[in-house]
Amino acid sequence: MSSPAGTNALPAALQELRQWAASERLGGSTRLSQSRITAFADATGDHNWIHVDPVRARDGLPGGQTIAHGFLLLSLTVEDDVAALAGFPGIAHVLNYGLNKVRFLAPVPSGAEVRVRSRLVSLEPRNPGQWLLTQHKAVERVPGGEVALVAEQLSLIVLSA
Repeated sequence: MSSPAGTNALPAALQELRQWAASERLGGSTRLSQSRITAFADATGDHNWIHVDPVRARDGLPGGQTIAHGFLLLSLTVEDDVAALAGFPGIAHVLNYGLNKVRFLAPVPSGAEVRVRSRLVSLEPRNPGQWLLTQHKAVERVPGGEVALVAEQLSLIVLSA
């Protein structure tokens, strides 16, 4: 949770954002229905049977169910942040800047519920009027909290002129 010049050096527009990001945040639960998994397969072209064939999965996979795509889980890590980050005064826009250290740790069967746990790693200046927000994200099963995915998510915060 570092900022090279400390919290007081942050522009006023980022003070509230840093306070929000510094606390661990737990998103609401999302059910990963087979229809959602299939729609993701259609959008990405990844129609591997482990994702889209419940009949084959019954006999061919541990647990007997299809599993969600790892990248579907990864896409869930931005959902809660989109509205929150865009809502801070003084921020013109927020851009997806990429990811670090993505790991798919456990399969998530269709019908399971997951939630995203987020926390600040750093908020660092880039170019004038631009700051890089790095957050640790974990997608976990509900109930139980088994972690299925971890990643560092990078967002470029562009301040209003």
